[in-house]
Amino acid sequence: MKNYISVLDVIDKTVQQFGEKDAAMDENSSFSWKELKKNALGFSKAILDTCKVEESGYPIAVFSEKSVWLLASIMGINYAGGFYVYINPEQPAERIKKILEVLEPKMCLVDDDLLKKFEKANDNFKVISFSKCREYVDREDLDERLLGIRDKIGSTTPLYGIFTSGSTGVPKCVVVSHQSAIDFISHFVDIFEFTSEDVIGNQAPFDFDVSIKDIVTAYFTGAKLVLIPRTMFIQPPVLMDYLADNKVSSLTWAVSALCIISRLKCFDYRKLPDVKRVMFSGEVMPVNQLCIWQDNVPNARFVNLYGPSEITCNCTYYDITRRFNADEKIPLGKIFPGRKVFLLDENGNVITKPDNAGEICVTGQSLAIGYYHNEEQTKLHFVSFKQEDGSVVRMYKTGDLAKISEDGEMYFAGRKDFQIKHMGHRIELEEIERGINSMPNVEQSVCKFDFDKSKITAYYVGNIEKNELRAFLKEKLPAYMIPNKFVQMKEFVLNKNGKIDRTKLA
Repeated sequence: MKNYISVLDVIDKTVQQFGEKDAAMDENSSFSWKELKKNALGFSKAILDTCKVEESGYPIAVFSEKSVWLLASIMGINYAGGFYVYINPEQPAERIKKILEVLEPKMCLVDDDLLKKFEKANDNFKVISFSKCREYVDREDLDERLLGIRDKIGSTTPLYGIFTSGSTGVPKCVVVSHQSAIDFISHFVDIFEFTSEDVIGNQAPFDFDVSIKDIVTAYFTGAKLVLIPRTMFIQPPVLMDYLADNKVSSLTWAVSALCIISRLKCFDYRKLPDVKRVMFSGEVMPVNQLCIWQDNVPNARFVNLYGPSEITCNCTYYDITRRFNADEKIPLGKIFPGRKVFLLDENGNVITKPDNAGEICVTGQSLAIGYYHNEEQTKLHFVSFKQEDGSVVRMYKTGDLAKISEDGEMYFAGRKDFQIKHMGHRIELEEIERGINSMPNVEQSVCKFDFDKSKITAYYVGNIEKNELRAFLKEKLPAYMIPNKFVQMKEFVLNKNGKIDRTKLA
């Protein structure tokens, strides 16, 4: 694979090679690669003209529904030397406000239809509409400034930021560089044999790192990116028609999204004959749902992917070449090239013996830069690790537990702390508890997660109805953080240390 300084070099190569070929489409519009880059540069010029930036590596927030114009905007941010942070319009205003406070963006690009909604959350930061950015597409007087900023974009320049949950109630922004994305996607493309003939069905919202595997894979190969609106997942026949009619060949989806199709018997309505690759991550795939997919897309390659945002998408993959029994777990599988993945015990020793649980730790290529404007959390999770040969390397501690079995495979074994993966998103249970405890008349709360059923249950003490509490949380937290069940308690049982005994919560 050719050495690239930045992802922009990858895009330039693809535009030169596949300029007239379809690059991306949504329900209403489509762009060729040449059109996509031209419109992206319009956003770049608008940013440079408005912000008067001289250096690279600054954040720009984007607020829009998924569309080809959203894709052009994030590409434009990168061409202007910035890194993009997508803010999902589904988020409540209070959380958007917290994200903006952490990020302190140079400016915010906002889809015209969402300007009023964004105003409710934005107090301080400069806003420019998508329509205003489009006016810059033919502005040749700014071309020289674009060339100037391009010289300042290097391999360590941030490419994107993704916000995850924070235990203190303040979201954390994982920032990933151009080089980390290049290192990971170059392996990803080779291992899973993507080509320019692929049609990638993008399910993940752009604030979810699964989207990076879709977007940057398309950049690398010239594959067509089909953007799937979230509304289609509540209209399964429309979704199946959209996938089949557009001859989608590759699905890298959250487990919960794949299960919508299998659980609602969508294959009885229509098959997906062009799909040749089904990959999933974020949660444990239920074996019974996997079998439904295997029965209905028998010629596809099925892959279980594992890895948090902090290591740029994934560090392991497992090719599923057989049917699993209902009581079996799917292994984490092989390690992506350029990385080391191992388990550490509580004393920091590498675990080699079978059936001893340890924390999954990662060194090597593609580690994130860290958490933006959060040095304390960066130092806590990205640490120095002394290897057997005496050399010291940077390591990310995932907080995930795993075991190595007698067959040599590594299997996921839950979390070390109160963090979980739910609906594909990484969540701190403490952040949900903090939200519940901020409700008047709630005295105390505890949340538990059922890994087998992928359900969050909130237990609380207080004089308030469950429906009132649910409605209150909807104003404070994104939908994927709202507990599936609320249980009102008279009091909590305490352990010998005077803490809530979580083992006694039924």
